[in-house]
Amino acid sequence: MVCNRFQSEGMKLLDGEMTPEEKQAYEAHVKGCKDCSGELRDIGRIVEFSDEIELKEPDEEYWTSYWDDIFRRLERRSGFVLLITGLIGVTVLGLYKAVTSPEFLTFKGLGIAVVLLGLVVIFLSVLRERYHESKSDPYKGVKQ
Repeated sequence: MVCNRFQSEGMKLLDGEMTPEEKQAYEAHVKGCKDCSGELRDIGRIVEFSDEIELKEPDEEYWTSYWDDIFRRLERRSGFVLLITGLIGVTVLGLYKAVTSPEFLTFKGLGIAVVLLGLVVIFLSVLRERYHESKSDPYKGVKQ
């Protein structure tokens, strides 16, 4: 049970955040505990590898394409929102006119209402399917 406390403090030692008393107690424990010694060695390797990593600063071309890409996505999404809103509005208006029309209960009126409703269902189904496919598209980030 004591080792759980000492294993969680390995990073604190490597970061130099321990007081001299804590450091002395921890090092004394690690000398006699195989588990804590291995844990400290593993954490030390991870810190070593992470110190070797150099982050590359993005160049000007990256930032230019970055902002263009954001603008393109916002433009497309707002276009789709407007398109869907317009289609829903036109469909609702068409269905309302069809239902309130005296000719609605005729074969012609019911046929038009069913066709409009079918088109809306197909459109929403394709839109929903494309949305879900875009989430798991393995080639999403691939540039040609």
